Amino acid sequence: MEVNADQAAAANNEFLRPLPEHARHKKTWAPNLLAGVVWRGLANFGAHRKVRQLLRLSPFAEATRSNPRFALKYLTHDYLARGLTTAQRASCFLHHYRRMHAALSEAALRQILHEFIAIHEINAGGSRFTVTMCLSRDFDKEGEFSLNLHVDSEIVFLLAFTIVPGDVVKSAASEVLLVSRLQGMKGSYELIQLATKALHNVAPDAFLFAALQGVADAFGIREIAAVSAVRQSSYTEDSVVEFRQAYDRFLSGLGIPQTADGFFLTPVPVEGRPLASIKRGHKIRTKEKRAFKRQIQLACADFSALLMQGTDIYSSPHAPVGEN
Repeated sequence: MEVNADQAAAANNEFLRPLPEHARHKKTWAPNLLAGVVWRGLANFGAHRKVRQLLRLSPFAEATRSNPRFALKYLTHDYLARGLTTAQRASCFLHHYRRMHAALSEAALRQILHEFIAIHEINAGGSRFTVTMCLSRDFDKEGEFSLNLHVDSEIVFLLAFTIVPGDVVKSAASEVLLVSRLQGMKGSYELIQLATKALHNVAPDAFLFAALQGVADAFGIREIAAVSAVRQSSYTEDSVVEFRQAYDRFLSGLGIPQTADGFFLTPVPVEGRPLASIKRGHKIRTKEKRAFKRQIQLACADFSALLMQGTDIYSSPHAPVGEN
């Protein structure tokens, strides 16, 4: 691709000005990676111009000023999933934020970008279990928004997702919810056990996956995709066992098939494994867990629908999301 002098000058202004800020974040923006970000931006100047135009809208402009990386993270390798092209990554970023800007009020979108929105809360066993939604900030290339499970005031598990064009994951649907991160927080093992026991023996990853289906219902999205272990952004050969447990085994356990391209793809709602395949003695418990997850899905769908209607019911019961 040839870049003329005007484009080069504009690109310099776009990419070189924020570099000192990026270089401070060595964990995900090491200086030796910045040259590649600049090059990919130059090679995809048209797409980056569309991103910059979108991010001039309020409240995206505020998010970009407070976090200059926000506008460039789609240019990093393995953004959302391993193996996507820069054009695909750009289309995912643009689709997600165009969709959110069209669907949510400015106040709701601003709160998601800077704080938490509490979607659903359960009080059980003397503890408070809350599902919140916010902008993904730590490991911010692994998904745009996060659903988080809090035990009282502490996040113990999160699920990161992005609304992306269906063709990115070889789906015939116009758009899908792409799950790109499933992770328990370090040091939260006991709280995760507490949450699982209190929430009808539904583990946090399955609980948040049910909540995500509610978000999909509210947005009218009929398919969910998820990365397999080898396509997850942080996958390494040294951690293959852990990643396969967290992604492949979990998603297969929900009865979701894996595609030839390394994504798990399912209609919403997820039907789950046929009851006939469940061992004798486990069927009643399986039915109870599915009924509970269905309640979570419906509750999160109802709240998300109200949020999209602009109803002023959202609040931030937890501390604002901090910068890394």
